[in-house]
Amino acid sequence: MFSTVVHDLMVLMVFLLFGFILRELIKPLQKIFLPAGVIGGTLALILGPQVLGLVEIPETWSGMASPMINIVLTCMIFGTVINRSKMKTYMGAIVVVATTYFAQLFVGTLVGMGLSQIWSDLPYGWGIMTVFTFWGGHGAGSSAGTLFEEMGVENMLSMGIVLATIGLIVAMVVGMVLVNIGIRRGYATNLRDGGSGKVKADGGALPMEKRRSLGVSTVSSSGINGLALQICFIMLSMWIGEKLFGLLAMVIPQASNIPALLYGIVGAAILWAVMQKTKLDRYVDTTAVNTISGVALEVCIIAATATMNLTVFATYFAPIVIYSIIIIAVMIFICMVLVRRWIKKDWFELAMLFFGQGTGSAPSGLALARCVDPEGKAISWDAFGVATGVFTPLSSTLVALLPILAMQSLWACAGIGAAATMGLVLFGELVLKRTKL
Repeated sequence: MFSTVVHDLMVLMVFLLFGFILRELIKPLQKIFLPAGVIGGTLALILGPQVLGLVEIPETWSGMASPMINIVLTCMIFGTVINRSKMKTYMGAIVVVATTYFAQLFVGTLVGMGLSQIWSDLPYGWGIMTVFTFWGGHGAGSSAGTLFEEMGVENMLSMGIVLATIGLIVAMVVGMVLVNIGIRRGYATNLRDGGSGKVKADGGALPMEKRRSLGVSTVSSSGINGLALQICFIMLSMWIGEKLFGLLAMVIPQASNIPALLYGIVGAAILWAVMQKTKLDRYVDTTAVNTISGVALEVCIIAATATMNLTVFATYFAPIVIYSIIIIAVMIFICMVLVRRWIKKDWFELAMLFFGQGTGSAPSGLALARCVDPEGKAISWDAFGVATGVFTPLSSTLVALLPILAMQSLWACAGIGAAATMGLVLFGELVLKRTKL
């Protein structure tokens, strides 16, 4: 079994490397910030049995998403801290990022329910995937899709990969249209005369001054390898969660239905709290933990993309297009209308940051903002960083909780989205608009 896993990972890493090489050579792939995992996975998908049949895709790839996402979700807990002072300082940006999230939750869920009345064979609850794909990207989309499939909803992982990829394309294509409109109308106040408004491709080897460590050793290597110790903490968290829910199922049989993806989250929350109380958290290197999470996410994305069910996109092409257009319209309204009403200084830069982030990924938002503020003079950069940093713990938690709630009631998810959106819009209109941050 071990030799099979090593062989299958070998093939997977070869395709991941091919994806990286293609991304380096084909500049448009860099400009839309398409990850190497998606490119390599798409290459494997095309060469595999679903299309050309030139390459045999290992059977284990279809089962890699769940354990890899379990690792990703577990890693997110370590080092989680919410800074209250920053929340107060950049309240306007926090309200904007929360509005984009909950508006997508509300509208996406309702649109999905409505389209399911026409296309009755759409996966149950697929509309809620907007906050995990457009807003969250391939990582959150893979996590939520895998969780839905563990609860019996077929093709959700493929739907997540499709929607997240569309989101990346939308972020840059539609985003660049908004950038050019804003420049022509004079919204880009920090753009010098002669600015091109072009996206700088993100590729090539990093210069020495921009390279950063993948982690540091917190103990002597004579006792244990530093990276191995971090892996031990992650696996211990998953083991604690598994045993805890196992004991809980003995008392409450219904607990056996709780998805295994929650085991690591609960275990990590317990372990991290204990380590902080006992001052043992100094043994954890969050940079190394994040590196491990990133590797697991790369494996998940390329495996999920390569084994994606192509019939999902072909069958549901029309509803996916309708759904995407509506979500894009919502994001344009929030970023180009509400942000302008609520934020006074450097509003357009902030709007581009949140449009890119809310339809594709944070790098997409940074790229769009760089087009209108190449020297980084706007205060929006700090506000964006603080807002996403404050909101990320909540959005990461909801990746695990919302699918479970959706299985109970889609109306509850839509209701939460509606209530939160209405409250945030009212706050924006009654407070932010008057104070003009």
